[in-house]
Amino acid sequence: MPDRNFLAVGELDRIIDHLAEQTLPVSTLDQVDAATRDMGGMTFAMAATAAARGDNALLGVLPEDLPRRKAMIRPRLRMMIAALGAGVTSLCEHTQQIRPLLLSCDPPTLVCMQPACIAKVDQNAQRQGFRWDNHCDGCGRPTEVVFPYMTTLGPLSISGHLCKPCSTEMTSAAQQLVSEAMARKDPCPCGSGRRFKRCHGRVA
Repeated sequence: MPDRNFLAVGELDRIIDHLAEQTLPVSTLDQVDAATRDMGGMTFAMAATAAARGDNALLGVLPEDLPRRKAMIRPRLRMMIAALGAGVTSLCEHTQQIRPLLLSCDPPTLVCMQPACIAKVDQNAQRQGFRWDNHCDGCGRPTEVVFPYMTTLGPLSISGHLCKPCSTEMTSAAQQLVSEAMARKDPCPCGSGRRFKRCHGRVA
């Protein structure tokens, strides 16, 4: 796999601030919002399934508090930039459109979320083999043990492998956000029928 560039916090913050200042045509913003909502529905279903299995999943939206929002966007943005910088293979013709997309870090591939196109990810992985370079997809540090991880950034779903510190950091941030967003007596979003405090709230 080509060398990847993992940006520092200051560089990521400058990009986030720059993007926040950009003005796009209303029609483009509408398309991005629609694609983001579609992705939210897809990932909520995937997260609920993961939570039902006992895995960790973020069921909710990014916090309104700007410093915390930046803190949660940084690792997602770093993963995205590193993967794109390594040279991404587009697996379907829909990736030129504003729609929900999946960016896989291993190997770097981009595909839309239609089931027929998603199937091309596995086909490509089988054809090329696992190209992981013994580095975490979140921070770039060498690691011998990795943990599968999937997150979203707007209409983009990002799939990669994280080292233990990155996995722990991102999981803890997601658990804290879920715990704050969910009332203790609310039904657990995993669909178990139990109250949040008696189900995944015990972990969070």
